[in-house]
Amino acid sequence: MRIVRIVPKRTIIKIKAFCVFILFLLCVACESDAPRQISEEVDYADSRCWFEAERMTMDKPVDLFYIVPTCVWDYTDSVGQVRHHMDIFDQTQRDLVDPSIRLAQSVLSDGCNFFSPYYRQISMDSWLTLDTALIEERFQLAYQDVADAFHYYLTHYNQGRPFILAGHSQGAKAVIELLKSEINPEIYQRLVASYAIGYSITQEEIDHNPYLRIAHDSIDVGVLIGFNSVTKAEAVSPLFKENIVCINPVNWRTDATPGISYQGFTATIDPSIHTIIVEGIDEDKYYIPSVDTLLPKGNLHVQEFNLYNEDLRRNVSRRIQAFQEK
Repeated sequence: MRIVRIVPKRTIIKIKAFCVFILFLLCVACESDAPRQISEEVDYADSRCWFEAERMTMDKPVDLFYIVPTCVWDYTDSVGQVRHHMDIFDQTQRDLVDPSIRLAQSVLSDGCNFFSPYYRQISMDSWLTLDTALIEERFQLAYQDVADAFHYYLTHYNQGRPFILAGHSQGAKAVIELLKSEINPEIYQRLVASYAIGYSITQEEIDHNPYLRIAHDSIDVGVLIGFNSVTKAEAVSPLFKENIVCINPVNWRTDATPGISYQGFTATIDPSIHTIIVEGIDEDKYYIPSVDTLLPKGNLHVQEFNLYNEDLRRNVSRRIQAFQEK
């Protein structure tokens, strides 16, 4: 004879509730150990999302908002998934990015409050594909972060001061997109200038975007300053073949007048490719075989802040002065 034990209904309810509670705890534990989902938004109220947030100042009359270039590669996360965007909270990846931010800060930010957000930039592997559709698809997430950071900066940090936008390479692309999509007349009135160094701008973009006003000398304001540098025409990046914007940072001319740098080299714009041809330096010194597909031998993309550091530093001061006098 089998004995059947009757469990009170109240006990059954307690057991079910306990099981649900345990399941909830397991789910929370899994979420806390899981890598950050690529679709999540970055909260720029979190000071960790800003370069050296503890040192940011707001006591100078002009701000500089800087967007760092590509510094990271594809990586495999803790669950074995290949990622094409920076994990901005990963210290190893931040250590790859920080030297480029510090270089730009040292060159551009004399007399400026300096703000530079970490963002989910796309990897160097993405650029090396030379697949413009793929690059644009992946860049959308990076740009979402930049735009969010820019609007957070305007609302919480800027306090109505004049400001400069600046970026190099992928950061320059982000500057161009900010000018195309995020600037309005009220914001533009405070824009001293935009430095979008080491990227490409087409005639169509200029024709359809009123805030892509191209610089023509050393003191015009509200303009975009852009250039690329090579030692020979065949070294132009294949992604920059359609570029039509170039100003020479040695003499701040847009024609083919040569400029003699304080570092001893000569910089001359080739109007046929809208690119600076640099003579008098050793191109082997700057060649990086691992990125040859994107930056062939003779391309000086990664050295432009070093080549023109004093030229850029002085020019930022001159444009600020011109803006203030205006």
